[in-house]
Amino acid sequence: MRLRLIILILAIFAFLAVSTGGWLYYYSFQKAAFQSAETQAFAQQKLLTDQLATYLSEHIKSVRALSRIKELGTVLADTNLETIYRANQILDIFTRSLELDVSYLMDMAGTTICSSNRNQSDSFVGNDFSFRPYFKSAIQGQPGSYLALGVTSRKRGVYYSHPVYHPEIQEIIGVVVIKTSIEFLETTLFSNPEHLLFFVSPDGIIFISNHPRYRFNLLWPLDDDTKDRIVNSRQFGNGPWEWSGFRRTDTGNRILDQNHQEYLFTSFPVPDYPLWQVVSLKNKKMIEKQLSAPFIKGIGPGVIFISCLAGILVFFLYQQAAKEISQRKAAEEKLRISEERYRHIYHKTPIMLHSIDTSGKIIRVSDHWVDVMGYDRSEVIGRHLTDFFTPESRKLALSEIFPRFFTTGFCKDVPYAYVKKNGNSMDILLSCYGVRDETGQVVRSLAVSVDVTEKNRTQKDLEIAKEKLARYSHDLEQQVSRRTAQLEKTQANLKNLSKNIIASQEREKEQVARELHDHLGQVLTALRIDVLWLKKHFASSPDQAADRAEKMSLLIDKTIQDVRDMAYRLRPRVLDDLGLSDALESLVSDFEKRSNVSCVFRRDVIPKIDKTLATALYRIGQEAVTNAIRHAQATTIVVELRTDAHGLVLTVEDNGVGFTPDQNRNGFGLEGMMERANLAGGSLDITSQKGCGTRITCKFNVEGWS
Repeated sequence: MRLRLIILILAIFAFLAVSTGGWLYYYSFQKAAFQSAETQAFAQQKLLTDQLATYLSEHIKSVRALSRIKELGTVLADTNLETIYRANQILDIFTRSLELDVSYLMDMAGTTICSSNRNQSDSFVGNDFSFRPYFKSAIQGQPGSYLALGVTSRKRGVYYSHPVYHPEIQEIIGVVVIKTSIEFLETTLFSNPEHLLFFVSPDGIIFISNHPRYRFNLLWPLDDDTKDRIVNSRQFGNGPWEWSGFRRTDTGNRILDQNHQEYLFTSFPVPDYPLWQVVSLKNKKMIEKQLSAPFIKGIGPGVIFISCLAGILVFFLYQQAAKEISQRKAAEEKLRISEERYRHIYHKTPIMLHSIDTSGKIIRVSDHWVDVMGYDRSEVIGRHLTDFFTPESRKLALSEIFPRFFTTGFCKDVPYAYVKKNGNSMDILLSCYGVRDETGQVVRSLAVSVDVTEKNRTQKDLEIAKEKLARYSHDLEQQVSRRTAQLEKTQANLKNLSKNIIASQEREKEQVARELHDHLGQVLTALRIDVLWLKKHFASSPDQAADRAEKMSLLIDKTIQDVRDMAYRLRPRVLDDLGLSDALESLVSDFEKRSNVSCVFRRDVIPKIDKTLATALYRIGQEAVTNAIRHAQATTIVVELRTDAHGLVLTVEDNGVGFTPDQNRNGFGLEGMMERANLAGGSLDITSQKGCGTRITCKFNVEGWS
């Protein structure tokens, strides 16, 4: 009887509680619904703002790519019918490919000289748009984007501008602009009819709206000075801009219209468009109607049903509660047994285990831990773990390991040193992981300490032995190095002697070849001309004078050929057979094969040059590469033969040790290279610094070079 009375009282109480809770829930639900509506509006508007920002920045890269097309720079540098035609073709292709509204090109004065709408009634060609901010920023070198109403087309759009540079020099000579319509943007992103969506300028002019009647209206009242400034900017036409009727209230997120209808107000700034905002207005009464109607319609039957159901459930829950209590007691008993088993394993495992809390104090240690350290458990529990560390380990733990562990919840093989109760030190490697609570915070640790004292002692002895061996090896290397230095010095002296001998031989060969070719060759040629005259003069003579003249001519021809062969043999044959470029390439390839140095040859297309210049360049390049390999200790040598506005330039550069040119010219044969360059009418420049490599540049001016 007592149980039934209790159930009846619980059922009446449940009915009253459900009824009262239903009405309280209605008011709470209404408040939560408004908060949910505000949150939903916030999220939707944030998404709309991100989509709008993405669309508005869609063609920033496109206008930059358009500005770098060669034809646009050409027409600005040289404006004529041909260049204008080519530029217009480029603008047409861009406009069609990217589905733009229009694209056009302006000169430094802001006048449109080319446009994709040149054949339309609203053509921009000849119009002056220098007053537009996007032109002013681009002409200063800053790409810009601008939202405005077209002056000629009277269409709203987004303008993207970018400076155009001269094709040959980095100098701004004009501005290219593309315009995209916002009609598609308005019909897609601003198509929600349930509430008002505005895209508002910094001065409060509604530029985009899902309700056309608000377009180009003022969101808030403006003073006359602000209106005059908007008129002067010509950004939104000439007006007039009527006030939309919205007023702010004392509540920041609520505004009123002319009929005193209340709206939920939210706004978001648009990235890259300062002070431009996306504004959302939701009618408060409409929100209340949408939220309360379903609730009121179902609240009456629901309360009655729940009240009846509550009485039934009370009895059912009473029985279930008794059963649950029995099951919980059984589960608690199993948990107690499990915890006892865990404690037994924790304490009896022959491993040093301990646990600390977030302050670093020890809350649990295993039996093996206290046995090894020599303490009683009562002397350990509650003390800070670092009390058992050496000073070095304590500093490492407090400054690095503890902060990192309580952040990550894990550390492995941390080298510490424990101090036992008897004062002896013990090296250990500690690994631990963190036990976290339901919020994910580390509340305690489970750590394992492994004794590595003997291992560290053995490793230290090994390091001492390695250090002794290293010292012995260093002494041996010094002895070898001294012997090697003596040998290298002797070898360097021999190389210098050989180099001077070779240079002398080359000069003698060049002199002999020059004498054979210039002097003896000319004399023989003159003699041959005289013999041919005699042959012609005695052609009708009956004696053998003409035959003897013929034999003399053949003998002179053979002598001339012998002289030429001798001159060619004295000159480098590879240079005569292949030419300067191929000869240098063969030289570089041969040096790379015969050494461990990476040799690279680069060349331009070289017109035919005289042999004297080619020989000089070849010998200079040969000497420079030889010096780099022999003396500079270089690992990379780059030989480059190129042309400039005046003639030929030969450059030999290495990454060797370098030297001081004024102090080492005689030692490296540099005087010979300079003499060879001067004889050929060129100049030799040597740039070097100790430790920074060497660069040898030989220049020859050639008359009529272009």
